[in-house]
Amino acid sequence: MPLIDSGESMVDYDFTRQFKEYFSMTDEGSIKDPHNHDWMVWSITDIERWWGIFETNLAVPFGRKLFNSCCDEEEYQIHVNEIIKSGWFKKSGNLKRLSNRWNLFGWGRLNVESNLIMTRLPSSIASGFAVAGIESFNKVRYKSEWKQINQTEILLELNRDINELPIAKKHTQLPWVCLKDSLANKSLDFELESRELGWSVEGEAMLILPVSLFSRLFYSTLGSNTSLGAEILDSWNVTGIESKFIKPLILASYSSYQLFLNSDKHVFAESVESWRNVISHYCKQWGWGNSSEISVDANSNSIEIKYRLHENLPFFIGQIMGIWERSHGRKPKVSLFFNDDDVDILIESLLDYI
Repeated sequence: MPLIDSGESMVDYDFTRQFKEYFSMTDEGSIKDPHNHDWMVWSITDIERWWGIFETNLAVPFGRKLFNSCCDEEEYQIHVNEIIKSGWFKKSGNLKRLSNRWNLFGWGRLNVESNLIMTRLPSSIASGFAVAGIESFNKVRYKSEWKQINQTEILLELNRDINELPIAKKHTQLPWVCLKDSLANKSLDFELESRELGWSVEGEAMLILPVSLFSRLFYSTLGSNTSLGAEILDSWNVTGIESKFIKPLILASYSSYQLFLNSDKHVFAESVESWRNVISHYCKQWGWGNSSEISVDANSNSIEIKYRLHENLPFFIGQIMGIWERSHGRKPKVSLFFNDDDVDILIESLLDYI
């Protein structure tokens, strides 16, 4: 494979071509595969940090729920994408398709026969994907545990489960999931560098994850308490969706906001044009969403964004909150107004309301 030096790292153009043939971009800032599933690109560092923040905000251990969300989403995709074929002499082809899937997505390597995972992903995520693959390959249900052997190896402990469970279905139960398809005809902008495990972009280890695994996770928090205090919850105004979904939306968005603030990203957005550029850089190109309309109040520095409903909404909101705070040095107050296909996002200074 031709590798081209790009400073510190080597761009793998053959692998990048395969990736761009499989994934494409919509104007709304979502990344889609040929089966119309939506995806987000993450750095390994950010997904680890985000999970730590999210679980801390829930104030209860939630690793098994994350595992279940990953397992169900991967099982659903394996089934509808027909990754595992039935019939004689299909074993080697099934193994190859699973292996190619893990490699293309940057997840690492899965050894179906030894139940060993080689990955840099958080163990709950990698184990969920792996169990879905092994169960689909063997057509057997397992009771699953996992052990982190070292930084890059996880060993699954699988015991056969006699219970008959149906194949996981598509998850569409959150009010910000848009059921209308968007045209994905734009090419991705970034180039990939191959690594021993996974791939990187401009030297940073990254991977791509299905957005619906997060929707499953957020849905599973319904009715759960959080450690977010009243001063945080009161800084949000959400209208147009059922009240039971408001706290999961705030929890998910606020965790993304904290992730941004805990990063070393230095940004400044003030004009509409600068906001468009920053959103394109930090959100759109990675499948984290894009604005359809932006208006800025020069006097108060408040910003209003019209956003087409999409599963990645909580991550987009969190990024916008972080960018606004970094730009203006003040805590944000967030108002969300949901209508048929869009949500209006208003970010203002919280100090003006105290």
